[in-house]
Amino acid sequence: MPKHPNLLRNLTLGTARQEPDPAINTWLEARDAVDPTADSAERLLATYAITERLHRLEPGPAVTLGETSSAPPDERPLPSPKLSRGFQLIMEGTYAKVLPEALGLLEEVGVQFPPFLLPKLLEKALEHQDGRPEFSRGLLRAAGPRGSWLAGLNPAWQTLASNYDLGVAWGREATPGRRTLLLKRWRQKDPTAAREALSVVWAKQSPKNQETFLEAMAVNLSAADQAWLRERLGPKRKSVRRAILKLLLQTGEELAVEQMTTLAAASLDEAGKITTLVSTLEGSEILDSYGGTQKNESLAGFLLNTLPPNLLPDLLGQTGSEFWVTLKKEELKLAAEALLQYDLPGLHAEFVRFACLVNPAQLPIEAAAKLTASLGQEDFLSIFHDLLEKEKNILHFGGVPRILALSRNEAWSERISKSFVLQLTSTLRDIQSVPYSMQQDLQSHWKLAIPLMNISTFGWMRTQLHSMTERADGFGKLAIELLQTTAFRRSLWARA
Repeated sequence: MPKHPNLLRNLTLGTARQEPDPAINTWLEARDAVDPTADSAERLLATYAITERLHRLEPGPAVTLGETSSAPPDERPLPSPKLSRGFQLIMEGTYAKVLPEALGLLEEVGVQFPPFLLPKLLEKALEHQDGRPEFSRGLLRAAGPRGSWLAGLNPAWQTLASNYDLGVAWGREATPGRRTLLLKRWRQKDPTAAREALSVVWAKQSPKNQETFLEAMAVNLSAADQAWLRERLGPKRKSVRRAILKLLLQTGEELAVEQMTTLAAASLDEAGKITTLVSTLEGSEILDSYGGTQKNESLAGFLLNTLPPNLLPDLLGQTGSEFWVTLKKEELKLAAEALLQYDLPGLHAEFVRFACLVNPAQLPIEAAAKLTASLGQEDFLSIFHDLLEKEKNILHFGGVPRILALSRNEAWSERISKSFVLQLTSTLRDIQSVPYSMQQDLQSHWKLAIPLMNISTFGWMRTQLHSMTERADGFGKLAIELLQTTAFRRSLWARA
């Protein structure tokens, strides 16, 4: 057979400059592979085309497979074919909203994620790696050892692999924003190594960059970080000192808690109200040492934004609700945002209960919704079942409880699900009287509720929504989607 590289060189030069090897004619004629009347250029092209294909079929050099050439074992059993088909519908977008619940199902029954869908799962984990890190980690847990192994084979997924070297990535990156994202991931995986890496570059950073990096230090924060934080309480920028103070308080550092208790006591009048100025020299010195108040910020704003959310109520001998009701709207917002920084489930539940009864105009609804989403299922159900005992229409349109219930990520109880559907359908009985903007809000609420419905209510909902499914408007489509999704979720659990 003519040599493939020689033919390519001949084609490049052209037959006018280099006459083809006479052996080509013999080789072609023996195989009856070209028209006898073809000229030398056609014969050369035909020979190259044939040898090029034969060249591709030649076996390459032997490859020694390394340790990572085969997928590691997954001790969990494979899902049933029906369950795998259900996950395929989820990952391909038909029932995308069901994914969080489906991941919980896998964990509960102890089976592995369908292997053939792992690439789609890794793509989603990568998509949410920085924006929703907890969700991304949940996806990787579901992927198991095979998912981590697969991530290591594709450069696009390498940041998801368990052996991804965050230290090397940190050294390569230069921009503070990207470094902060890397530091957050590193803190989640190895907080000590991440803290030590930050120590190396800390002194050379501008105060603004230092403040940015401290956001990452809040990840996996513990008492082990206290000494490091305390040592860095001397920058020129006040906001850096305050950020360090917040982190120290979140770790429960005794000195910071003691000093803030002294400051808080010096900031209250005889009636228990926060004053405009600190009443003692010691309190003023403590306030200054941690950065003091910012421009146009009141003393109350500093305390509510910075202190542990239970410190002031405890100091005043009040419950959380008794304290919150005395606050102005902006102050209440600061108190709710501070709550989000602390793992205080009892106080979180108390705030949600308070939020359902307070004047909606005073409520920081976004922070209240985040607190509701953070509640354990038992606390959430207890609060909303108590509300339904007192008023069956508590989930009416425009009410705070409805907004808070829709912020959940875990399915409602049968009782809450039925109450929501009844309130929704009663509002839509006379659609002509419902303003267009309100119709848009109702559709938005319905979409949020679809993955939250209790699957045991499917039969009841099918009867309740039968007439609505026949409507030609958006509500008819939503009713069908609700029933279809609930039926799918029910079948998913039955297949597990």
